[in-house]
Amino acid sequence: MIIVSTDGSCLRNPGGAIGWAWIAHEGGRFDSGGAASGTNQVAELTALLRAIEAHPGDEPLLIESDSQYAIRCASEWLDGWKRKNWRTASGGPVKNLELIQAIDRAIAARPGPVRFRWVRGHVGNPFNERADQLAGLAAQDWAAGRGQVGDLLVDAAPGDAAPVAAAPDAEPAAAAARREAVGARSGVRGPGAGTTPEPAWELGTLFD
Repeated sequence: MIIVSTDGSCLRNPGGAIGWAWIAHEGGRFDSGGAASGTNQVAELTALLRAIEAHPGDEPLLIESDSQYAIRCASEWLDGWKRKNWRTASGGPVKNLELIQAIDRAIAARPGPVRFRWVRGHVGNPFNERADQLAGLAAQDWAAGRGQVGDLLVDAAPGDAAPVAAAPDAEPAAAAARREAVGARSGVRGPGAGTTPEPAWELGTLFD
């Protein structure tokens, strides 16, 4: 089973710079990005989407997030919205629809099952804390004008600039700098290296 923690950050909600991040519990792999303007909901949903996209294959994937909104969008509300032609129970439009539809497609395209688990934030969970740190650093990069086009989200909040796809073979300099900064403090190095401690809590049998 692959376990990944995700988080999003918005420096001024709505409309401020945002960041997203995910970190795998085994092996210390992680990634992060952001945009110059957005909402905390967009940041949290993008973190979930990027985590699913980064972990294809047959192995069960468990994504942990401290955002009840993001978890419930992906695991509780999505099917109902689809049945109602992407309308809410009150008949209104689903917010952040493009992102939620992208999450739906990513789950459907993955051979292995995807599950979601809410965790309380800022209570010493090392993976949640590290994802929070990475997302915050990404948002700070964008607020300071150091963001790169490769960091942009697949979906933009209303009024945001249009998204731009990342170059497949090049990591933005700001993202690389974030990796090194976080790695120096946490012992995690690079997108595919490093080690992280095992959590002290029990996972349970979410895939039974």
